Amino acid sequence: MNHKLLIRVLILIVGISGFSQGMLLPVIAIIFEGDGISSSLNGFHAASLYIGILLISPFMEAPLRKYGYKPLILFGGATVILSLALFPVWESFWFWFLLRFFIGIGDHTLHFATQTWITAISPIAKRGRNLAIYGLFFSLGFMVGPLMTKLLEFNQSLPFIITSIISLLTWLTVFLI
Repeated sequence: MNHKLLIRVLILIVGISGFSQGMLLPVIAIIFEGDGISSSLNGFHAASLYIGILLISPFMEAPLRKYGYKPLILFGGATVILSLALFPVWESFWFWFLLRFFIGIGDHTLHFATQTWITAISPIAKRGRNLAIYGLFFSLGFMVGPLMTKLLEFNQSLPFIITSIISLLTWLTVFLI
């Protein structure tokens, strides 16, 4: 297995994960604000992604040991992509709450598997550097994600559609490793 390609794919995946999270926070906040939803409910809604992360965290080790890195990454990516693609289907506070919750589960599954895999294959001398690059790419994705708010001027569904397509294309790179 080509370790350089593997690390690049894992870093690309986490960059897009950051991008989707960075898109969701402002895009949904703007939509809800336009719909007259209070800032308190808006904040509660934003927490659903992190509730998903919190609830799935204690259960990550056993599936990773049983199934391995790649199946968890595929599951996490599929969960995120499907959830992102479903936002345009039905605008509902509670439906979107559940979608965000599932994105939290999918993203955390991705992060747990990718970060553990990078840690496992990186030589000790390069482990810190590789994990720093991993974190950098998540941050860059998170920073670029809010640019999707500009698409709300054209169509409310556009940020979700584009992000799900970008996520799908990135997710497909897992089949290269």
